[in-house]
Amino acid sequence: MTPRLGSLLRRFTSLKSIDLSSFHSDPSAVLLQIAQFPLPLEHLDLSNQKSLRFDGLREMGSKFGALRVLVLYNVGLRGDADLVSIVECFPALEELEIKYPMQDHRARVTDDGIYVLSRKLQRLSRINVSGNPFLTDQSLMVLSVNCPSLREVVFRGCGLITGRGVASLIVNRPHLVSLALSDMEEQAIFCEESFIWDGLLMAVAEANIPLKRLVFSHSSGFSFDGIQKIVLKHRGIDDLDLVAVDFLTDRHMRVICEGLRSLTYIDVSECSNLTMRTLCDLMRQCPFLEGIEMMMTGLRKDDANETDIVVNSRVRSLRISTNVNLTDECLKKIERMCRSLCHLEVGDCLKITEDGILGVLKSCPEIGHLYIHENLHAKDLKLNDEQLVAFISRCCNLKYLDLPNCVHLSTKGVEKVVKNCNRLREINLRDCHNVRDDVPFLDWMVSVRPSLRRIVPPRGVSSEIRDFLWQRGLSCRC
Repeated sequence: MTPRLGSLLRRFTSLKSIDLSSFHSDPSAVLLQIAQFPLPLEHLDLSNQKSLRFDGLREMGSKFGALRVLVLYNVGLRGDADLVSIVECFPALEELEIKYPMQDHRARVTDDGIYVLSRKLQRLSRINVSGNPFLTDQSLMVLSVNCPSLREVVFRGCGLITGRGVASLIVNRPHLVSLALSDMEEQAIFCEESFIWDGLLMAVAEANIPLKRLVFSHSSGFSFDGIQKIVLKHRGIDDLDLVAVDFLTDRHMRVICEGLRSLTYIDVSECSNLTMRTLCDLMRQCPFLEGIEMMMTGLRKDDANETDIVVNSRVRSLRISTNVNLTDECLKKIERMCRSLCHLEVGDCLKITEDGILGVLKSCPEIGHLYIHENLHAKDLKLNDEQLVAFISRCCNLKYLDLPNCVHLSTKGVEKVVKNCNRLREINLRDCHNVRDDVPFLDWMVSVRPSLRRIVPPRGVSSEIRDFLWQRGLSCRC
C-alpha cells in the first residue's frame, strides 16, 4: 500500500466520497487499497479513465456494496459488457452517470445494456446516459418500466431518442421531477410529425407530474406555446434552464416570471434578445430566486426604468459574463437590486471599469466569489495590482477569486490579496505570467492563509507542484 494513501485513509475514517477523475494512472491498484478500509463510502467518481479493470471494482463492490452514486464520464468502456459488469459490482446504486464514454464502433452502449441495467438496479433514481448515440426509445421504455424509483433522467446527445420515447417515460413514471431534453438531433425530434415537440410539452403539462426542474438547453423544434403550457400547469418548477432558446424575448420572459414565482434558479444564457427588463422582472416576480445566469444576453443600461428596479434580497449568485454592452450604469442598477449578492461573474464585459466593480463591492459586502477576467476595462485598461487591492479592500470576506489571464498582476498584488482575505479558499491564477508559481511562493501562500483549499498556478501544475499541493491537502485540478 502507498504509505501516503494509507495514512490519509486512516485519518479520514468517515470518508463518504472519493473522486479519482484527475488520477491519470490505472486506478485499479488504488481501488484495491481503498477497499481495505471500512469506510462509509457512498460516492465514487472514476471519470476520464481510458479503460476500467474490474479486479479493483469487484473488490470495491464486495466491500462497498451499498455505494449510492457512481460517475463514469469520458471513460473507455467495452460497450454493454462493461456496463453489465459495473452494475453487478454495485447493485445498490441510486445514481449512475455513464455520459460521453470513449467508444469505438466495436464497443457500444446499446439498448441491450440498458435493459440489463434496468433489471438489476432496482433502487435507481437518477441516470445520465448523455452522449450514447446508439440508444433509442427502447432504453427509455425499459428504464421507465423496470426502475420504480426513477425520478431524474438526462439524455443529451442521444440522437435516436424521439418525443415518443419521452412521452412513454412520462406516462410510466409520472413522479419524475427532472427531465433534460437537450441536444437531440432535429430529425429525431420531428420524426414524421412536425408538431412532436409542442405536442410533447403539452402532454407533460397535462400529466400529473410534480415537476421541479425543466431543462431545454440548446434545444429546438418547439415554440413558446409549449413552454407556456408547462408554466401554467406546473407552477412549482424551481429550476429552469433555457440556455440558447433564441426565440425568447422580454415579453415571453414576463409570462414565465409571472407563472413561476417559486423559481430559485434560472439560466437564460445565450438568449440574445433578453435585456435588463427580463432581469428586473425576475427580481420583481420571483421572490425566492437565488441564482441567475444571463451570460451572452442583451444586458444594457437603457432597457429598464427607475420604476422597474426593486430589491430582491434572496438573489445570491449572478453570472452575467460576456455581455458586451454591459456598462457601469447597468451595474449600478444591478447592485441596487441585489444587495445580498455573494457570487458575481462579469468576465469579458468589455465596457465596465474598476469603478463599476468597486461600486458593486461597496453595495454588496457579502460577495465571496468574484470572477472578473482581464478584459474587465474599456480602452485596454487592464487589471493591475493597485486595482485588485482596491477591490479586495471592499471585500475582505472573499472566499473564491478567479483571475485567469490577468497578465498585469504581479506577485506583490497576489501577496496582498492572500494577506487581506482571511477566508480565502480558492484562487485561480492561470496564465497570470507575472506571478511566481514556484513551490516556495505556494508554500508561503498556504502558510499565510491556511484556509486555502485550491490553488491554480499561473503556468500549470508540474509534477513538483502537484506533489506539494497533495502533501498540503490542496486540490491541484486546473
